[in-house]
Amino acid sequence: MRPWMLTAPQAHLPGSATTAFQAAWDARDPALLPPETPRWLFLRWLQGQGVLFHGSPQAGLTVFEPRTPHDLSADDFSKRTGVFATSDALWALMYALRERSRVKRMVNAALQVQQTGSWSETRYFLSLAPQPDLTVTGGQELLSTGFVYVLPPDGFERMPDYDWPGLGRVREPHLICPQPVRPLLAVPVTPADFPLPVRLHDAATVDARCAADPWGFPWLD
Repeated sequence: MRPWMLTAPQAHLPGSATTAFQAAWDARDPALLPPETPRWLFLRWLQGQGVLFHGSPQAGLTVFEPRTPHDLSADDFSKRTGVFATSDALWALMYALRERSRVKRMVNAALQVQQTGSWSETRYFLSLAPQPDLTVTGGQELLSTGFVYVLPPDGFERMPDYDWPGLGRVREPHLICPQPVRPLLAVPVTPADFPLPVRLHDAATVDARCAADPWGFPWLD
């Protein structure tokens, strides 16, 4: 595995937490969640319910319309027009928590690598490039409050597994739907809910390295 690939922290949930998670999900009411429990743990629990996730800094979204993203990766799937979602809650958190007014570019990933016939744990990466007029000392300074929207899986197509030169066979929790999608639930989240390190990078440097070597992700070192 590459050194930039991080795994989710290990966490043991008491029975009282899972009971509260079930109650909040049944009522579609995140206000029922235990206030001391990080929201990423609830979102990870929701993965077992077969739902999908979409992170956004915007509140009150009632429908997601298909769009064409700005994407620098080498695959064509990520450049299609549609409603994008993920089956991985931590990946959705990255999009929910970035403060768009302060972030010029985001480089991120959530993926599994095939190893001797099986798939690795999901590995994560997040780096943010601040706007040129900002001075920051850490990536967490570029995070803000946001929302993870829980979506129904109907109509979504999963990204096919693919070969990553130098890394091997890769699987991403990346899905797309060509039609508008209405969320089932919106979970408010804060920077304290994100359990992984956030790196910083220079947008112009990474853009140039990406253009020269599309498979050289994350183009930082």
